[in-house]
Amino acid sequence: MWPALAAAVLTAALLSACGSSSSDSTTSTAGEATEARPETDVSSKARAKQPQAKQPAEEKGPAEQQRDEAEQPSAGSDGKHIVVPLQVSGGGSEQFQTKGGDNSIQEYGDEGDDSELNEVAEIVHNFYVARVEQQWDKACTYLSKDNIKQLEQLAARAKQGNVDCGTVLKAFTRTLPPSIEREITTVDARSFRHDSEQGFLIYYGAGKTVYAMPLRTEDGTWKVTALVGTTLG
Repeated sequence: MWPALAAAVLTAALLSACGSSSSDSTTSTAGEATEARPETDVSSKARAKQPQAKQPAEEKGPAEQQRDEAEQPSAGSDGKHIVVPLQVSGGGSEQFQTKGGDNSIQEYGDEGDDSELNEVAEIVHNFYVARVEQQWDKACTYLSKDNIKQLEQLAARAKQGNVDCGTVLKAFTRTLPPSIEREITTVDARSFRHDSEQGFLIYYGAGKTVYAMPLRTEDGTWKVTALVGTTLG
């Protein structure tokens, strides 16, 4: 039987990648009743009965419509789970630099170009989506070799025998409610900093929380080197 503690630790790490979500609730109170006064002017009565013209709705530009559509969750590729489409807004890492703060990731290496940012953003987003959709073997294809080895070693220490990455990932991941699925798959990629074979994708997750996902190149392809991104700031 898989250790309950290890499962709880991994689940907690997964949830921490989402950031906290909150829904503001508003309460409304009835206004004070006002005494109705009889109309004495016939013309004012006629005007009161006339329907008022509706104000035209404010039209949104193409950029705003595209952003709103991208933020709407949709069914995943399996038709069951809820995922948020990938966004790549860019803008570079300078937008996340803090004066006098720790900018080691924001200033790491060099800023990637648009094609590199799009490539890495898709890899990270696909990794999260595969996990939400419980496609464990597919999720493992986005992991670095070192991470896969660590998962398999964890299984060996748990005396589960020689099991593959997908089996371990499945055993240590609990079924999540749709609200958490949406949060996990929320990725708005803003920057990709890299130096040689190492790199970081900086992105907005749910609730505008900023994360950095570490990556490494293997055989010419970028692989994630962590199960979740690290919060910045």
